[in-house]
Parts: sequence; structure tokens; C-alpha cells
Amino acid sequence: MSKRFKLIFFFIPYHHIGGAERVHLNIIKTLHNKPIVFFNSAKKESISSEFRNHAYCFKVSSRRQKKMAVNFVRISSVFFELIVFGSNSNLFYKLVSKLKLKLKVKIIDLTHAFSFPELGMEQTSLPFVDLIDRRIVINTKTKEDYKKLYLKHNISLELLDRFIIIPNGIIIGGFDEKEIDVRFKNFTIGFVGRNSKEKRPEIFFDILKETGCKGKVIGDHFDNFKTSFSDIEYFENCNNPKQVREHFSRISLLIVSSSREGFPLVIMEAMELGIPVIATDVGSISDHVKNNFNGFIGPIKTELFIIFSKHCINNLIGDYKLYKSLAVNARNYAEANFDIEKFNSNYRELFYE
Repeated sequence: MSKRFKLIFFFIPYHHIGGAERVHLNIIKTLHNKPIVFFNSAKKESISSEFRNHAYCFKVSSRRQKKMAVNFVRISSVFFELIVFGSNSNLFYKLVSKLKLKLKVKIIDLTHAFSFPELGMEQTSLPFVDLIDRRIVINTKTKEDYKKLYLKHNISLELLDRFIIIPNGIIIGGFDEKEIDVRFKNFTIGFVGRNSKEKRPEIFFDILKETGCKGKVIGDHFDNFKTSFSDIEYFENCNNPKQVREHFSRISLLIVSSSREGFPLVIMEAMELGIPVIATDVGSISDHVKNNFNGFIGPIKTELFIIFSKHCINNLIGDYKLYKSLAVNARNYAEANFDIEKFNSNYRELFYE
């Protein structure tokens, strides 16, 4: 594996720490040298220290800033061997056609999941697919989604050879089975993620009402729920991984109510902590979460998922043996399948092949 110097640029949309952003950060951490990262975002929040510690970071929200970023990359390609990586960034695809004439440029993009029902960046990328050297997806389903999209738009299926499947990974920390007993006695269902349309947090709150369970939310911008659900514990505005993990570990059961996903990082993080999951059957979740083994997979339709979740929760609350079995299996599955070392190895090979 060659370790010759390569100037690496990232074009990614946000600089807060959500699931996709943690994946981008983990990719950056695999590199031999700090990359230059352009955050294509108009948000005013300061850049997370995690990103600043591992990359040279710049926000490019205005037209002038975007033009300067593109010109900087183009000029750099004259003097250096470049790798340009993009994920969910319009600016990245605008740049691609202007760079590919340079032979010393390698183009890579990453798709976490298709943005059904209305297509997003996967549609935006179509005019440039012959210019992208490597297309990364996190599971087989997303590659199959691309195959259907290519067929629909009469794009050569030979270009599917450029796809590489690299599942996400996480650090596997220590675990004490005594935590399972504590969680069962203080049964708390949790939601971890942002307040967004596709995450459907309102379903989580409906499940709270139906079950009467204690609840905990880890994520930002939930003010619209706080009046009606004032007794819920909210943990917000924190990008410190240790503190987030500590709060996450107090959840007994994770609810993932999304209408679309690839494979959410929060499920990996829950299982690593020995926390069972109830999730909708979207993306590749059912490849990893198995009914009555390490969690439960429910229907996507709102009303049916609420009924399904209520039934599962009521069963778990009254059955310690079942709960402990799910928790232990979740932890064991995470140890066997989610270790970040394979993720790191795959990305190093990608960038330095």
C-alpha cells in the first residue's frame, strides 16, 4: 500500500455531529495527513473540535466562498496528486466536471442511503457518474437502488463495477452485564437522533403516551415537544463522545422510527452498549436486527409501528429473561460485526491504493 503524499479534499454538508457526520469524521481519522474539508452549509454553528483536530476546516456557504473553494482545488490539481471526496454535497458534483480533465485527480463519493420518496443527491450525481472513480455505499441495498436508477436513466451497468460496499464501524468499548439489570429495573425507552421529517420523532412520543414508559431523548431541536412532554429527559447540544455514550448507556431500549435509512449508526452504538432495538423495516436494518434475537423489526406505517412497539415493550417489561437475552445478543453481535478496524482498513485501502 503506497503512502506517497496526496492532497485530499472533502466536500460534506454539515459540521455538527450526527450519524452521517460521525461517519465522515471516522473516515477522516483513517488518513495519514489532515485533509482540507469544505462544509457546504449556511449554518452558523461553530465547527466541532473533533473535526478541527483532524482536518483543516472551512465553511463555504456564499457563492463567492464556493467559487474560491472550487478554484483552490483546481489550482492545487496542477501541482499535487489529488483525491476529492464528497458526500451529500451539491458543490462536490459541480466541481467534478471541472477537475476530471486533470489526470492526477481521483474522485470518490459516498451515499449513505437513497432519499426516498423524492430522490436527492443520487439524482444530482447522474450526469457525472462516468467521471467518478469510486462510489461508496454502506450496504448491498443501496447498490441495488443505484442499479435501478441507472437502468431507468439508460446508464451503462458496467459503471456498477466502480461501486465498493464499505459498512460503517464503531469503536467497541468495555461492557459490564450488570448494566442490563440496572436498565431493566429503570426501564427507559430512548430516541437518539435529530428532529427531522424522515426520523419521525413524533412516533417515539406517541409510543411514550401509549406505554407510559420513562423516556429519554438524545439530540437537538426538540423544543416543539417539550411542552407536551415536559417529564422526558432531554440531552442536547453536546458533541463530546464520552458524555453522549454515558447518557446513551442509560437507555433500556432504543426506538428507531425512521421512514428511510441506510443502516443507522445509532443502532450500532446501541447494540455495542448491549441495548436492544425496535426499528422500522427500512434500509438494511433487518440485515442486523433480528426479531426476538437482538431486537424487533416493525412495519413502516405509523399506526402499525406504534401498535407493534407497544406490544413488544409490554412483553419486555414483564420478561427479564427475554430482555437480558436480547441485550447480551445485541452486544455479542456488535463485537462480531461492527468493529471499526475493518472500516479503517477499507478506507485506507481506498485512499492509498
